[in-house]
Amino acid sequence: MPAEPNHRLRLRLPDGAEFEAEGTPDFISGERHHFIDSLRPPPTGTAAGAPETPQEPAWDIVIETKGPVIQLRSKLEGPGAERDACLILLAAARSLLRQSKPTASQIARWLRASGYPITRVDRTINLAVTQGEILASGTRRARCYELSGPGLAKGWRLAQRLSAHIQPAA
Repeated sequence: MPAEPNHRLRLRLPDGAEFEAEGTPDFISGERHHFIDSLRPPPTGTAAGAPETPQEPAWDIVIETKGPVIQLRSKLEGPGAERDACLILLAAARSLLRQSKPTASQIARWLRASGYPITRVDRTINLAVTQGEILASGTRRARCYELSGPGLAKGWRLAQRLSAHIQPAA
């Protein structure tokens, strides 16, 4: 009995989002639906049991801006600290610099300025991309990253926690 041939689907949307899947038609269809659903904006009203959307943090407490370079005022500690710092920096870039899709080299510069000696951004944030918190577009040197809705909410929560650490409530 011959094995079912693998099928392949590749999508590139006008906003830069990309999708690629290989496997059975059912697998590809399911992944495509999940991808399309992840791109839809969250509903504006919150349901009774739904968590509230976090408020935008006070960036002047968390971030220091020097021209096009932003950096954290305090370094995060623990496993995944670089990834969490990247989420905060991407959220800050979106709010402060009005830059929603910074390049990998910009993110690397921001992380290094914040005290994280990283070599490759893609390896640092791979888990966040896999979990759908960060969306990647482009290839090689033109690779850009942006926060998804859940990624932005997580970046804001992390920034608020860092803000409370830097300036404890009275």
